[in-house]
Amino acid sequence: MNIQQAIIRSRVQRTVGGVLLLGGSLFYFVSLLMALYHAAVAATHIPMLRPLGGSIQNLIASVYEATVPYIGFVWRNVPTINQADPFTYSNLMFLGLIGVMILGGQLRIAGKRLQVRINKQIEKVEDMQWRQSMMGGAAGGTSISADTIGHLNVYQQSMPPSSDEKWWTRPWGIIGLGIVSGYAVAVLAKMTGML
Repeated sequence: MNIQQAIIRSRVQRTVGGVLLLGGSLFYFVSLLMALYHAAVAATHIPMLRPLGGSIQNLIASVYEATVPYIGFVWRNVPTINQADPFTYSNLMFLGLIGVMILGGQLRIAGKRLQVRINKQIEKVEDMQWRQSMMGGAAGGTSISADTIGHLNVYQQSMPPSSDEKWWTRPWGIIGLGIVSGYAVAVLAKMTGML
């Protein structure tokens, strides 16, 4: 892979990772708000907790009213946590959101690490080209200018391999992939009627 390909890969990893992290976090926190809302509804049945439950309900309702024009899709499709039965579809979806957030975070980290490596490699290549042009200028008697250095294509230089590129081999990558793949199997089993 050359530097140009590495730049594209870094941008894709950071963008996809950011979208997964943001989307997963949004669904996750709205799901937590819904669970808190349902707990507040249950708390209103207890006389001592009725004022606290009512104020929590009002707070979450005001958050809902303020955000529904922007993230109405999230509010309509968020999984509701069921504390009575941990193996319900919505609880599995909630766990899947955690896996999506982990994968998104790992992709962003991998993209940022690759970006740091790219910047270091570009500096090395530019330094090497300056040295070569100075050596050639001293031997041949030609003048050195920034224009001649700029004509050399830095982005076509190859990137040295690194073990940091394989984000899926790090512990959090393995955990995130395990959660998401387990969730995918559970969803497929539920769709085919096996569960």
